[in-house]
Amino acid sequence: MDEGFKAGQTRKPGLEFSELVEAREAMHRRYRTIWHVPLVKKQTHVLRRILKEGMSVLDVGAGSRGTERRINGLGINVRYKSMDVDRNLGHDFYDLAEVDERFDVVLVSQVIEHVTPPEGLSLLSAVRDKLKEGGLVLVSTPNIFHPNRFFTTVDHKSFYAYDELAGFLHRAGFEVESAFRVFNDALLQYVLKVYVLHFLFRFLSIDYAYSIILVGRKVPPP
Repeated sequence: MDEGFKAGQTRKPGLEFSELVEAREAMHRRYRTIWHVPLVKKQTHVLRRILKEGMSVLDVGAGSRGTERRINGLGINVRYKSMDVDRNLGHDFYDLAEVDERFDVVLVSQVIEHVTPPEGLSLLSAVRDKLKEGGLVLVSTPNIFHPNRFFTTVDHKSFYAYDELAGFLHRAGFEVESAFRVFNDALLQYVLKVYVLHFLFRFLSIDYAYSIILVGRKVPPP
């Protein structure tokens, strides 16, 4: 990790542009372009990497708790709790303010694009406070390098390139440990896009990956 990208060194409220630029540049030194970000087929592949037996997990914006079912399918015994503002669904919490415990991992999947940038920063900062020391956050969001992925839902308010999302995590008190692009499709289309048309996509500066995932670790304040 670059020494200039230690998130805990500058945990203050606000969206100071200079610090976002510093964090983005640090991310570029690791992943020069979106095409240098590793590709995985499913979010569960990332979950398998970060979840360990006996961990506690909070799923923020859990919706119908589909992630819980995917975690159960991994065969890893974790203590799962969900949070969502939709009270028509059954959840453990309906507001982050209700959460009175600390977790090893917090998932924020396809949520941050539904709020404004200041609200997104506040969300990540609130999530940090729900993590144990050294805990992990997994944040996923639509990949804006995909031609139309961001515009498929009317209530999307903010879009994040992989480097900008790293900047937001940095400002919220995290050190980014890894990043991924997520893409899966029928076998023929997968092979065509990933192996045959790869250079055409790069030439056009677009990506076939639907989503991006960043994993950040909570670091102590200075």
